[in-house]
Amino acid sequence: MILGYKNAKTRKVHETGIPRGFKGLSGELAARRLDAFQAAGSIADLSPLMSVNLHKLSGDRRDQWAMNVNDAWRVCLTLADEGFDEVEIIDYHRG
Repeated sequence: MILGYKNAKTRKVHETGIPRGFKGLSGELAARRLDAFQAAGSIADLSPLMSVNLHKLSGDRRDQWAMNVNDAWRVCLTLADEGFDEVEIIDYHRG
């Protein structure tokens, strides 16, 4: 379950599927990825999504996980006891 979003733009994409502010992002695909996190109880529930490169990050983002959306766009988040927090859509290669 998604406990919180890092920014309002990510929440809007999840609610509407419209990628306003994310040039080149597939809003519909991003919303489906976020739906998967919303439905999951833990990271183990997402193991079928390994095919879209669900992976633990390293370096400055070592406490986060990421999943591909399209092109350079990813959903990044942190694990919490009861779900997922600080959920954001980002091109994390840029910043």
